[in-house]
Order: sequence, then structure tokens, then C-alpha cells
Amino acid sequence: MRIKPTLYPILLLALYLPAGQTTSIAQTKSASAPVPEFPGFSVVVSLSEKSKAKLLQGHETIIVAGYLSGDPKKGAPKKITDEIGQINLGEIKSEVQPGQVAKFDEVKMKKDPLVWVDANGPQLLINVYSGRRSSKDNLLDCGIYEGALKSAQGTTIPIACKLIGE
Repeated sequence: MRIKPTLYPILLLALYLPAGQTTSIAQTKSASAPVPEFPGFSVVVSLSEKSKAKLLQGHETIIVAGYLSGDPKKGAPKKITDEIGQINLGEIKSEVQPGQVAKFDEVKMKKDPLVWVDANGPQLLINVYSGRRSSKDNLLDCGIYEGALKSAQGTTIPIACKLIGE
């Protein structure tokens, strides 16, 4: 009988289990390739009086966009890095009305490139801009958030905005 090479780790594990204890293939695979959990966070956008009035007058929305990336581990394949040498892990976006909180309940990322991210882990960059409902151009000049995703988890991130040129 020929055993498939993918079953070797399972057979070896079975040799070391205490008598009567069993494990499934799914348990074995999940033990060898842990998938990190990334609980969410919120973003509260504060608006200047002028920007709030302009957005409300034009029935304008606010876009909160998050860009997930990471620095590559030593030995990571060059083909998975972008033009500035980072690994793209995905994007998240929420469109809210002025005064609403943008909630990101669970952050989902590309899992394959995640294994090549260094010990600093996934990084998060948040940009905020108008939804371009009343104008083809962005109306807002906003701060940003940049830091480790882990630091943002379970928090509410404040970002202040004003009108461009205000």
C-alpha cells in the first residue's frame, strides 16, 4: 500500500497521541497553519463646522478607507512585494453619513501573503475623504491614522477633517 505524502504528518501525529485520543485531519491542518484573528475597530470622524454644513447641504457621505500592508520577512519572495517593498494585505472601506461612526467589526486580509509579513505584523493606514456625491472632487482635508493593526483593535480612532482650503 502506498501512502500519500500529505498523510505523513497525520500518521506521525497518531504515533504520539496518548492511547484513545484521536485527532481529525482538519485539527491537524489548523494546528500546523494557525490563522490569526483580527478583531475590528471604529473610526470617528470629527468635522469642522464649515465642512459639516457643506456635507449636509450637498447630501454628501464620508469614506473611511483602510489599507493593510506589512513589511516582508527576510527571505520573502520579491514577487509578493509592491513598488515600495511592502506586502499588500488588502483594503477595507466604510461609507458613512456625517456624524456616524465607521465600524469595522472584523478585518479580513489576504491570508497567503500574511505568512511572509515580519514580526511587526500587519500595518494599517486610514484615509478619510468625501463620498463625491455632490462633487467629482474630494471636499475634505483630513488627518490619517498609521500604525500597527494590533494597536487599533478594539479602539475608536479619531480623525479630524475640515474643508480643503479652510
